[in-house]
Amino acid sequence: MNRTYFRNLSLVVVSSLTLLAAVQCFWAVRMYREQVGDFQRRVESSAYKAVYKSFRMDAIPGLIAAKRINIDLDDFAITFNPNLLELDAMTTWRAEIIDRTLEDRVVMRRAQDLKIPHPRTALIEIDDDGVYLLRLTYEMPINHFWGQMWVLIISSAVIVLLLAFVLAYLVRTMKHQRTLEEMRRDFTHNITHELKTPISVAVTATDALRNFSAEADATRRSRYLEIVESQLTQLSAMVEHILAVSVEGCAVSHNPTRIQLTELLEEVTVGLRLEKRAEITIACPSELTLEADRFHLRNLLTTLLDNALKYTQRDPILHLRGFMEEQQVVLQLTDNGCGIAPEHLPYLFEKFYRVPQGDIQSVRGYGLGLYYARRVAERHGGSLSVESRKGEGTTFTLKIPVHG
Repeated sequence: MNRTYFRNLSLVVVSSLTLLAAVQCFWAVRMYREQVGDFQRRVESSAYKAVYKSFRMDAIPGLIAAKRINIDLDDFAITFNPNLLELDAMTTWRAEIIDRTLEDRVVMRRAQDLKIPHPRTALIEIDDDGVYLLRLTYEMPINHFWGQMWVLIISSAVIVLLLAFVLAYLVRTMKHQRTLEEMRRDFTHNITHELKTPISVAVTATDALRNFSAEADATRRSRYLEIVESQLTQLSAMVEHILAVSVEGCAVSHNPTRIQLTELLEEVTVGLRLEKRAEITIACPSELTLEADRFHLRNLLTTLLDNALKYTQRDPILHLRGFMEEQQVVLQLTDNGCGIAPEHLPYLFEKFYRVPQGDIQSVRGYGLGLYYARRVAERHGGSLSVESRKGEGTTFTLKIPVHG
């Protein structure tokens, strides 16, 4: 699935789910409003019937006006409650007679309950002159309405949650895909430079042998052949290393022997002190030993030291500290390099991952060293972790059981 197809598919899925959730919410709100409106019409219809039957005994609604008004809220209640029952609109109510000539003063009241939750009010004219009004306050059974709609509400909530989950998953997947794309681009760029260097040197030496009569000088011929052999050996080692850690499920060999840690650290750092002119201090008890695969452990330490020197701009200072902790040998490597931003730390040990530096790769590599180092640590039953702050250096912590 290419990136464009995945993006278009994601947009279709998100749009469909959004539309579905919007439709569900629309129908839920519409159903609720229809239930409220229907209940309100039934209550007011019952009230109008009770008013004309109880207060205007000599009137015919719409044809003959009432000549007398007999206001009795007890009679109203006797008629109103059966009307509510008939229309399936039983509710708690309060009736009040308002005299408009007395600044809307309540002159009569009859109530089932003075405290009415979720109140709604209806105003009904009693006489043709508009002197008296019946103010009916009744309870709107909102909880009952929502109870009847619980299936629709739950389904809508599930759809909204599903939409949120899908959106989060798609954003995470697209971000991961973009990261993989950057890693693949950086890997291709870096591995090309790494492979071109020994090839170019070998080609140059071969060209010198062929075009500058180097075969006539045994010393020069031998030196050029050594250069070619050295570069081809380096190229072969690079290819083997890439193949070894690129094949999924490949196992790291494990041939443990008893290793004196201080001796191994001195062996690994002696060349770096001379070649890189680095200040390396080792604080490790001389009696500290462990059982480990010497070849892989040496490569692990070399990788960590090489990375520390690569990412230190000038005057590199490295501190190696070894000690025992709960039947484990702990080795900490601290440098004074540029540090690593927090957002890159979770991915540092992933295969082919390198901290993005744009198109400028001042530090060569192909993102396999730390992946290999963690695999070696885990193969020994241990762990490799990192702590770093941007601009303040980095500390790698290696833990390996004493008995491997």
